[in-house]
Amino acid sequence: MVTQESMLKAALPLFARFIVSNGLQTKHGVFEVILEAVDRALPVVTKNKGLRLAEGAMGLLSADLLQLTDPDTPVENLTFLLARLPQHGQLYLRGTVLLQHNFTQQDVDSRKVAYRHSRGGSWTDCFTFVATDGTNQGFVVDGRVWQEPVSFIIKVDQLDKTAPHITHLHSASQVGLLKSGCYGIYITSRVLKASDPDTEDDQIIFKILRGPQHGHLENTTTGEFIREKFSQKDLNSKTILYVINPSLEFNSDTMEFQIMDPTGNSATPHILELKWSHIEWSQTEYEVCENVGMLPLEITRRGYSMDSAFVSVKVNQVSATVGKDFTMTPSKLIQFDPGMSTKMWNIAITYDGLEEDDEAFEVILNSPVNAVLGTKTKAAVKILDSKGGRCHPSYSFNPNKHHAWKKGSWHPPSPGSSFPTISGSFHLERRPLPSSKRPAVTRGDTPRGFDSTDVYGMRLRSRGNGKTVRPSSVYRNGTDIIYNYHGIVSLQLEDDSSPVHRKKTKVPIISPPQKTIKVAEGPQADKVESTTHSHFPRQSHLPSFPKNCTLELNGLFHFEESLQKLYKCDGIVWKAWSPQTKEVGDQSCPAGWHPHSGYCHSLVTAPRGSWNTAARACWEHHLGSLVTVLSRQHMRWLWDFSGRKPFWIGLNNKVHAGHWEWIGGEPVTFTNWSRGPPRRSKPGKNCVLVQRQGKWQTKDCRKGKAHNYVCSRKL
Repeated sequence: MVTQESMLKAALPLFARFIVSNGLQTKHGVFEVILEAVDRALPVVTKNKGLRLAEGAMGLLSADLLQLTDPDTPVENLTFLLARLPQHGQLYLRGTVLLQHNFTQQDVDSRKVAYRHSRGGSWTDCFTFVATDGTNQGFVVDGRVWQEPVSFIIKVDQLDKTAPHITHLHSASQVGLLKSGCYGIYITSRVLKASDPDTEDDQIIFKILRGPQHGHLENTTTGEFIREKFSQKDLNSKTILYVINPSLEFNSDTMEFQIMDPTGNSATPHILELKWSHIEWSQTEYEVCENVGMLPLEITRRGYSMDSAFVSVKVNQVSATVGKDFTMTPSKLIQFDPGMSTKMWNIAITYDGLEEDDEAFEVILNSPVNAVLGTKTKAAVKILDSKGGRCHPSYSFNPNKHHAWKKGSWHPPSPGSSFPTISGSFHLERRPLPSSKRPAVTRGDTPRGFDSTDVYGMRLRSRGNGKTVRPSSVYRNGTDIIYNYHGIVSLQLEDDSSPVHRKKTKVPIISPPQKTIKVAEGPQADKVESTTHSHFPRQSHLPSFPKNCTLELNGLFHFEESLQKLYKCDGIVWKAWSPQTKEVGDQSCPAGWHPHSGYCHSLVTAPRGSWNTAARACWEHHLGSLVTVLSRQHMRWLWDFSGRKPFWIGLNNKVHAGHWEWIGGEPVTFTNWSRGPPRRSKPGKNCVLVQRQGKWQTKDCRKGKAHNYVCSRKL
């Protein structure tokens, strides 16, 4: 086989030396042979795959896409002659627009030929060519000789200019108990879903702009925390889990995200809300007489309540026996329907008329469904022997703990709190006090300064027989002491603890048989207006209110047909009202709240707590938020208002480290740092406490020493 190399060598002159002789003479000679190379092979188009690129992009014409071969022609002589140029773009040679209508295979092999799309127009382009080796006519394509131009096809992909869009965005609220003992909410495509006709689900990305604050996201498949992004495919496969932080007592959280596709198209940011509820007992200790009859235990749900939730009740017989000392409803599953925040679970206390020791049992909440258990998961019930009808529940179930007493099973509500309509409860209307004498009473706590000896220090001595009657309850609100006695005769009040300053007060009889009587020592006690039923038949002169007077009902009226009287709720109790009654302006604060700088303020001194506890209490129990300090004058007033003792305010940087903001959302226009603004907060110290001389210090939000706090709300 003759190769190109042998033919080139053969083109060089060849010669042979020889000698001619006749026997007598000789002669030397040279025989010269000359060969000429002849190109008879045609170039062959071995590759013509075409080019594919994005709209407006540039692509190289490499040897993998376009190639000519010829056994007897070097690559620099293999030429593409262009018959038609591209219509929607341009060819480039060595970085500049191709001016001549040809290029060689050597240019292609050297990656010097390119095509750039000029955007718009058709999404298909091409150029045509004929191949030549400079000698022969025609070229071979697919085993056939061609002399007509051949097309090189260019396909253009249209750019995706539309971002994915949200098709489902709902609040995530289905809470479940995890194997770790924590609670979590799965974020699935039923809650959050995006779609894009040009993008697969695994390429639709949810970029996290601001992660959740009261929990974290994790991938259930890998177990890793999710801090930056996740895909629609992850949502479809139910691998995204929000884990609730068990150390925080919040009922909601948010996450800000943005959806985008691989080409960089992104939509406007969205907010995903996560909501849940806490279920717990309303109180943890009950002390009732054996003859109380039915004892309703209150279970409360706080937080998000628009979904159904369930919780189970377990009874632990400590010294009391089921069936003998008490009986309960057969159903131990408590269901909260949508919108329901309170449920009662009834226990019937058995009265046997026998003298016996006091007994106790416990009720425990467990196995919540679509809810989180709160801190009050166990309630203790102590059954006191009736002692022939002379049973008097003491103030504390546990002598080492001071919990305000609830007659039968209910404590007096704290100021401004709702009041359950339960037998045996009563309501004392409180008088607003100056800041230095504000009562320190909250739900479930003994009034500040209260001593159990006060109960027995004051005695009623009946006239003539010398019998002593002890008070069944005492309430001290800072200016008055209100004693609650049971009796059917007129008695005289004597203070045995202070013989020199003995005070006497007549106690009137309401009506037989046994009745509850309120007696005030010192300044006249505020008028007591009952808002509940009694163990005994209701008297005809007492009104019956359809709902308890709470802050939510403040300003509403009720007409009592039996008495032909109109009553108005002032946020605490129902009061008789007439057109002549002096009205309080709309811009006034509720009873016990003090106005300043356009806000109403309430100082809470018991129970003290952490910043997190205070923030939650202001929101849930006082319908406000931790105070926002607006000016230096406001700060001086608050410092005096607090009794010049430390208290929490609403300033914090929990969301963004180094960025201080008020919990109420007001702009930060005034600060009063002790040593200047902190340059870098220590880990955990993201909240602010007002200390000596009203100066601000950063403190840990969830642990450390408990302090007072000031709640506020706009006028």
